[in-house]
Amino acid sequence: MPALRRHPDVVEDTYYSDTPTLDHAAIGERIDAYVAARGWQVERVLREESGVLPVAMGGDFEGYWGSSGLGIAKAGMRAGLFHPTTGYSLPDAVRTAALIVRATDLSGPALHTLTHGFARTTWQDRGFYRMLDKMLFRAADPEERYRVLERFYRLDPQLVRRFYAGRSTIMDKARILTGKPPVPVGRALRAIGLLPTSRVEQTS
Repeated sequence: MPALRRHPDVVEDTYYSDTPTLDHAAIGERIDAYVAARGWQVERVLREESGVLPVAMGGDFEGYWGSSGLGIAKAGMRAGLFHPTTGYSLPDAVRTAALIVRATDLSGPALHTLTHGFARTTWQDRGFYRMLDKMLFRAADPEERYRVLERFYRLDPQLVRRFYAGRSTIMDKARILTGKPPVPVGRALRAIGLLPTSRVEQTS
């Protein structure tokens, strides 16, 4: 479900997918068509980049942390420090750097304890976003997922900023979940484990 955005010098095609596969040719054609449809003139292309970011719906934090070595300080993706919904890791990288700068003990064991504690707390605090991801990928039909994003980006810009920063307030979370549901309620509840099977719909 593409969501094309334009910045002063950047045109970006971002979308959610069930697989990490990128069709570079198709994406390039879609961007070219988007630019042409708006009558923009491209003087030159300075840089192109592509990538696939993770979307987390759950996971074993301690198992993931230990999979890349025990007793070793970690940061970034390897530490599980990324936004579960956007996949962005830069804000957490800045927070990790600031945390280390303030540390008085930079020994290996101390840095492991410091970064592990920060990553674990951050992971626990972001359960709301992983719940949203379950609703997006397990409750919404693939061709209808864009409606979830359309509704989200109509919300207060400050709410959206806090969401991207991973700092959503209680009121933000309530606002995101209330209103006309972009996915069927029954399927959403099953996606997050509050309804066990589809038999509820069959008998209702």
